[in-house]
Amino acid sequence: MNKAQIFLSVGALSLVVILYQLPRVVVENDQLQELTETSETHGLQISEDVRSRMLELRRLLEVEENVDKKINFAHSLASYYLDYGVLDSAVSLGEEIEDLVAEPSELAGNIFYKAFERSQSQGEAKKYSERAREVFEKLVDKDPSNLVLKNKLAMTLVTSENPMAGIAMLREILSKDPDNRQTILNLGLLAIQSGQFDRAKERFEKLVSLDSSDQEAKLYLAVSMIEINEQSQARLLLQEILSSTDSIPAIKMMASDYLERL
Repeated sequence: MNKAQIFLSVGALSLVVILYQLPRVVVENDQLQELTETSETHGLQISEDVRSRMLELRRLLEVEENVDKKINFAHSLASYYLDYGVLDSAVSLGEEIEDLVAEPSELAGNIFYKAFERSQSQGEAKKYSERAREVFEKLVDKDPSNLVLKNKLAMTLVTSENPMAGIAMLREILSKDPDNRQTILNLGLLAIQSGQFDRAKERFEKLVSLDSSDQEAKLYLAVSMIEINEQSQARLLLQEILSSTDSIPAIKMMASDYLERL
């Protein structure tokens, strides 16, 4: 297994989680045609209940005059679009939220960031990360102590012209909060991407030491171990993930895939 295969699997995790959680009933409605077409490319179908909720949210968004309610409707509808991979539509709703609040909006930033995370191409990822970065830079300027926002800003910087700025920000967060899970996870994934598997192993071992039930960290730890020829330890971790009742189906599927390759 080479580095490209590993990073493809790692990068696909959030989408795989979504695919496993979604219901399976076909939608046929012109207003949601783009959603239907996108879901079908992933082998997905949409439940009648979800379809009805989305149509109602779209209707309410169009007729509502109260700004706060319009923002709530737009955010809820964007969440559905994100779940089903219709990223441009989700981002458009994020931009609509920005227009409504007329200031940097964490809600909109999070929509852009999730679109970035779930992108299926480098071009898409770059486009959405830039939109998210614009928002998070302004929010972090207002609240420099907000480590959640800083983590997200750092990951968008990693895809920019100056990726080391993102790495430096993650390290800064870790110096202030050595046990920050998201920062350790991000640094571990970046270590995998750059082929620094020993360093990645250290990051994920730290996460497992902080929370022995962290199945995601165990999966990435096993991936790192495979690449540094610690197959027997990796095998034990993968078997542990598969036997756990806490593991979500997507993580189990990936663990099973890696186990078959050993």
